[in-house]
Amino acid sequence: MEYTIQSSRLTLTAATKGALLQAIRFVDGRELLWDGKPEIWANRAPVCFPWCGNIKDNWYEQDGVRRKVSTRHGFARDVEHTLEAQSDSEMIFRMDHEGDEVWPWAFTFRTTHKVEGGKAFTVCTAVNRSDKAMPVQFGFHPAFRCPFVEGSAVEEYAVRFAAGRVIPMTRDVFDNDSIAFEGGGDWARLEHVPSGKYIEVNNKGWFTTLLWSKPGIPGFVCIEPWDGYVSDAHDLLERPGAKLLLPGESRSWTLEMTFCL
Repeated sequence: MEYTIQSSRLTLTAATKGALLQAIRFVDGRELLWDGKPEIWANRAPVCFPWCGNIKDNWYEQDGVRRKVSTRHGFARDVEHTLEAQSDSEMIFRMDHEGDEVWPWAFTFRTTHKVEGGKAFTVCTAVNRSDKAMPVQFGFHPAFRCPFVEGSAVEEYAVRFAAGRVIPMTRDVFDNDSIAFEGGGDWARLEHVPSGKYIEVNNKGWFTTLLWSKPGIPGFVCIEPWDGYVSDAHDLLERPGAKLLLPGESRSWTLEMTFCL
């Protein structure tokens, strides 16, 4: 199932599977989010939880027990969520994990999407419902259209960080997969350089920010604030940026997107 909310400038659609964004559009119909062409990359804006990236050799060890995993970026994005509430400009989804062989901790995960003028927000909150501390990483993975100005070419775009660094979007920039940055400042913008139009992601306070696309940039660029990173560790707490949620404790992460097009 898919649900849609709207502001004066934007419409936003999300699905119950993963509570994930499916589309962000201006009210005039201009698409801002990648449309998930399966022959290129079927995702649009996955969420990484309760870990980010791959776990080496597809297993981790907890309390002396080796646990096998079969997915990257966790599993919250792969399961059905329930719509709890919806208004004209906001909707809230919920999933409850009761613990299993892959992830023995019980937790509740809520996702709130909202739109305000030319801004869209996604807020994810995890609550540890188990009786043991739960290690977590978290990451947003939104894919924005590139090019997003009609008639423009990929080479006219760059990602600009608030701290001053600029990454030109050349066709080979992602030939070796993603690029990770720390200390980029308060935001990162996918910018159409000739016009100054941009899509901005607030990345203040995140552990790292990744840029990623398929080689050749076939229609999208991801700007990904992550609270964590990959490593060779099989102890989840040794993975960079990992946090412990104590029993009953909650933690929230916010993706703030501004569209100045």
